[in-house]
Amino acid sequence: MNYFALFDLPRKFNIDKKLLSQNFYKLQLKFHPDLFINDSESKKKIILEKSIQINKGYKTLKNFLNRAIYFLCLNGYEVKKETLLLKNNDFLIRYFSLYEQLDNLKENNFNKKELNNLEQIIQKKIIYCKKKIELEFEKTRYKKVIKIISELLFFEKIKDVLKKEYNIYLRQIN
Repeated sequence: MNYFALFDLPRKFNIDKKLLSQNFYKLQLKFHPDLFINDSESKKKIILEKSIQINKGYKTLKNFLNRAIYFLCLNGYEVKKETLLLKNNDFLIRYFSLYEQLDNLKENNFNKKELNNLEQIIQKKIIYCKKKIELEFEKTRYKKVIKIISELLFFEKIKDVLKKEYNIYLRQIN
């Protein structure tokens, strides 16, 4: 199933998200299972499968990282999130200090200034990675995209860990 074709979008990484949403809702109106409640069981099953495809496609194309991985797949590159970072040791060594900064934050009871600083650093890295991914897709340099996706995954993960640790800290002090 080609989700770009399903949503009548050009097969390119950068998409018109408004058009994606419009086409998603049009398809939902056409294939929503509730509209086929009085039909045969076999037709209901087909419609349900189509509805599932529509929802999965929408979630895939709407999310930057999922769309990037899907687009790579369409172009013959298999990407496994779980093992991607392991292949980028130089990057991990270079940015492991962010985890050290997180540990320091925990030790210092999440000093607000340091917390904001780290959040800004991580957010800037995420934005930079996304821009680089868009640029490399335009140039059809898919192997470079894979490397940058591994970096983006790292920054997204540390952002999630920071949020989780900060929430744990807030629960402890309240």
